[in-house]
Amino acid sequence: MWTQRKRSVPPGPADIHFVWEKNGRALETCVPVQIHALPDGRAHALSWLQDTIRESTEYRCSAISSAGNKTSKVQVAVMRPEVAHQEKWSRELSAWRAVAGEHDRMMQSWRKAWESCSKDTL
Repeated sequence: MWTQRKRSVPPGPADIHFVWEKNGRALETCVPVQIHALPDGRAHALSWLQDTIRESTEYRCSAISSAGNKTSKVQVAVMRPEVAHQEKWSRELSAWRAVAGEHDRMMQSWRKAWESCSKDTL
């Protein structure tokens, strides 16, 4: 299972940094951070995390700066991985069937229009 969690904080001081935790342990992986300095010395910051999980997991993101700290957390529950995988596959298959069906209808419509144009020129 793949999850993505974004944390965007309002404009703040440029010394902001993020600490990500998974199940209470700080992540040591390189977590992407984008910081855009604003003309008044503040900054707009964005950090996100991608992870593969097989069991229920709690993520915590802390934004830390000289102006203060803010923490948010989310609990991702994995019910039964094999069922979740099968359900995802079923949804993806249904989506592909719908796309293929729509494509087929569009091609039939184009074929009819093409045949109609061919008859008009004869």
